[in-house]
Amino acid sequence: MTKATWAAIVAGFLLWSAAAPIAHADEAEAHYQLSLAHKRRGKHELAIAEAREAVRLRPDHAAAHFTLASLLRLTNDFAGAHAAFERVIALSPNHADAYAMSGAVLLRLDRYDDAVVQLRKAIELNPDDATNYANLGVALRKLGKNAEAVQVLEDAARKLPNEADVLNNLGVALRRERRYADAVTHLTRAVELQPTNVDMRLNLAIALRGVERFEDAVPHYVKVLEARANDPEVLYDLANCYEKLGKSTEAIAIYERYVVAVRARDGAAADRGQARIQALRAQ
Repeated sequence: MTKATWAAIVAGFLLWSAAAPIAHADEAEAHYQLSLAHKRRGKHELAIAEAREAVRLRPDHAAAHFTLASLLRLTNDFAGAHAAFERVIALSPNHADAYAMSGAVLLRLDRYDDAVVQLRKAIELNPDDATNYANLGVALRKLGKNAEAVQVLEDAARKLPNEADVLNNLGVALRRERRYADAVTHLTRAVELQPTNVDMRLNLAIALRGVERFEDAVPHYVKVLEARANDPEVLYDLANCYEKLGKSTEAIAIYERYVVAVRARDGAAADRGQARIQALRAQ
């Protein structure tokens, strides 16, 4: 083999080796773009497969890791999602959304201490995202730190007065502190902002019962039952409100629905409901 031939072979190899990483990166980007396209069409399994291939080809592709994590979260693979979000954070230490989503996933994994750490960092990086405050409040409450949750959420409500999730979580935390009047104020505003949100309306109804505003609580319970027709707790609370208001006929009708709803799974609860019916009929 001549020196010229050998030189040509070496030169060709160097050109190939230099071009290979670029082609590799381009291929990773192509898989990433396919993942996004599948995600937009709701084809999550295909999107996950493409995102996995993108990060295999290019492990430092933070956006692909984030997309993979988001998809895994959508498909309820919370452990996988958390690992992927952690990879994003390792690659992009100031990625506020990665901290926020990691915290949200940790909540689903019941890892509340870890969730608090991630959510505090998310708030530090993006102090205007209401969801992070709401999730932090939930994590603190789950840890039994309700007073601290109130403080965090009160600060958030002052900063973001029209964020229903913050107001709702604040109302729940206040209610657990037996500050029912304050809870009613914030929950009323939350329902005004999101009138179709059943959970917020139920929280308001419970708080109104706490301050013995039974007349005001009734329409909210009725509205909740439109979405949750056989919810035993809602039925019992509504029946109790009617009973407190002296509306025996209405109370009996709802207690009867309650008894039917719980009889199969909780005989003792059904018996308590039946006892209330008998007491009202005896009046």
